[in-house]
Amino acid sequence: MQAARRSRLERFRDILKVVAGFGPVRQTHIMYKANLTWEGLKEDLTILKSLNTIQEVVWEEGIFYTITQIGREVLSHFSGIEQILKVADQKAPSIAIGNLVDSGYRF
Repeated sequence: MQAARRSRLERFRDILKVVAGFGPVRQTHIMYKANLTWEGLKEDLTILKSLNTIQEVVWEEGIFYTITQIGREVLSHFSGIEQILKVADQKAPSIAIGNLVDSGYRF
């Protein structure tokens, strides 16, 4: 079975988690920890910066990224949504999205 590709929102979540957990952090560290390609990372960082969820900090050692308050709030909302979906999955496993994916259903 081939691994499912992540959506852009999932990639954003992963980047925000890395920056929140390891920041200030360099691009290459984000790329490896979030398991992204260089091109994908550059595009996603541009979008996240434009949304003011992360910020670029230039020091003598290079360019680093930190999470903003807005980024922390977005990450908190992602966590809340994941918790709601986990509860829904436990309450109604026959209709859960995870079961649809496991059965071969394609979105």
